[in-house]
Amino acid sequence: MKKILLVFAVFVLMTGLAQSQDKPASTLGFTPSSYYTFAWNTTFTMGDFNKWVSGTSPAGFDFGGRYFINNGLAVGFNLSWQRVSQIYTDETFTIPDKGIAINAENYRFTWMVPFQAVVDYHFMSDKMISPYIGLGIGGDYMEHHLLIQEYDIYKTRWDFSLTPEVGALVKFGNYSQWGALVAFNYKWTTNKIELYETASKDLQMLNLKIGLAMIIR
Repeated sequence: MKKILLVFAVFVLMTGLAQSQDKPASTLGFTPSSYYTFAWNTTFTMGDFNKWVSGTSPAGFDFGGRYFINNGLAVGFNLSWQRVSQIYTDETFTIPDKGIAINAENYRFTWMVPFQAVVDYHFMSDKMISPYIGLGIGGDYMEHHLLIQEYDIYKTRWDFSLTPEVGALVKFGNYSQWGALVAFNYKWTTNKIELYETASKDLQMLNLKIGLAMIIR
């Protein structure tokens, strides 16, 4: 991951230097009216969620749109798909209605479809690199699964969620309508996991998003 971020940073820097040579120093490009993003989403579980599935999951994507309404203030949406999973070995489970106990490997996973309304503020929306802060408010549909041999124990839940985010929109050139998105956010939800002997609530996670942006003049 560190190598990927380093290569990306060098690419952005070289692109900026090349454009600065092609255009006069006073050129600031243009202020976008809106933009759309498609990003790869890596999830890091926290708290009770981390007890259910620990570690990092790169299985996710995020689609979003932003519409500028006043200077750097933008409103829009995010729609995502994410999946976290982990295999645990040599755990004992009892199934009372069957009168049996199983010592077996188990597979736990949660997949989620978050959807949020978003408000962002871009500090330099007319520059090649435009850092921003934002807040997403919405909900998630989640499915939590516990697979023990042929048994699939699962529950589905809806929730309310809040997602503060910091990031940057990076144009590939002063007048380019394509760019990159790099963002990092913290997400808190009212979702909970109640499967077998697991009881978790207020699931939390961190997300790293890296993707492409189509910028509308």
